[in-house]
Amino acid sequence: MNNYRNEILNEFIDRYEKSSYYKGKSEKPRKISIVLHKKFPEYGHSFHYEETNELENIVFQLQSQGFVEFSKKSILGDRELILNQEENCLDRIYKELKRVPVKEKIIHYVKLLDQYYEETFIKDFVDEMKKRAIHQQSLLPYLKVYDENDLENVMKILKGMIDQKDEISFRRFSEKVLGDTKKLEKYKNKIVHIIKDFYDDTLDNENDIFEAFYIRKNPAYVYLKGNAILQINGQIINLNEMHYYFVLPSICIKDLKIKRIDAKQVMTIENLTSFHDVSLNDTFYIFTNGFHNHAIEAFLKCLYDFLGESVHYFHFGDIDAGGFHIYESLIKKTQIPFQMYKMNIEMLKKYKDYTKPLTQNDRKRLLSFKENQNELIDYMLKNNVKLEQEIIGENENERKDINTY
Repeated sequence: MNNYRNEILNEFIDRYEKSSYYKGKSEKPRKISIVLHKKFPEYGHSFHYEETNELENIVFQLQSQGFVEFSKKSILGDRELILNQEENCLDRIYKELKRVPVKEKIIHYVKLLDQYYEETFIKDFVDEMKKRAIHQQSLLPYLKVYDENDLENVMKILKGMIDQKDEISFRRFSEKVLGDTKKLEKYKNKIVHIIKDFYDDTLDNENDIFEAFYIRKNPAYVYLKGNAILQINGQIINLNEMHYYFVLPSICIKDLKIKRIDAKQVMTIENLTSFHDVSLNDTFYIFTNGFHNHAIEAFLKCLYDFLGESVHYFHFGDIDAGGFHIYESLIKKTQIPFQMYKMNIEMLKKYKDYTKPLTQNDRKRLLSFKENQNELIDYMLKNNVKLEQEIIGENENERKDINTY
């Protein structure tokens, strides 16, 4: 049996709580009404006599209790109900529905948010959620509106991500913070939005976001190319005997010892195509991808501990905001004095026919790197250009010596 009475009262309260008057944006309440045949299509039809009769009895009860009034033109089959917005009437409706007013929910929710006030990006996130809650704005896509359990789980995940210092699988992390290997999957989209909007908007996809906090769906690997001898758990690996490249699993890095590197320079390369193609004299290569792989960071630190300043360090990547971000992240996270290789105005001019125009987001991101790359970024902004690294160096004559940086 339909509970028409509750449906009517709940819709009235829903619309009342969304009104400008309830939110304090209007001094006087505006009429809130329900036209019965629009809400209940069966109302007023001869084939639905019982439903019509039941609804008539209910609305007359609501009228007699002072909850609603009928519009002047209200008749059987075409009845319009108008909510009585006096405080006493509304209090009685809330009590009957056993419903907590949204303003009380907000006060309680803001108090809960205050419990998660930490000096990390979580602070900015909490501040924004409090602001939205107080002004009765949507919390989507970050949180389910005023849902305590949802808030608790999201904050557990964020806190767990900050505290995670060693590589862990996605499912193990889910079990660690939520007690269930599959539960994190339910929250991942919310976490992605939070991290991009409050932590780092340069992280491009879901995998990069979780990998930035040591959480991986698949094991990590480091791609290496060049003349070197490595030792893992006593086993010698001679890269000189390999014609292509060597893939080092992240799990092996803690047991890695570098025995020898025959190179005058080390180069990190952003894109896999260029990693395969570039062939300079006396150079040892590491493929960085987007450099959200902590295995690469750990290997580079190990490499720098071994080589120190006896070699030069270069990074070769796209001449765009993403490439600059990877370059600066490499320096910041490894403390290695990398220099940019062929990421300059000369290459933009040389390959101008292959450049692409900047998007609005490109321009915004480029400005954040302007302090360190002023002349290059000024040129890119003025000429509306960016360049992918795969374009550079297709002529083999350009690949004989590194002194073109």
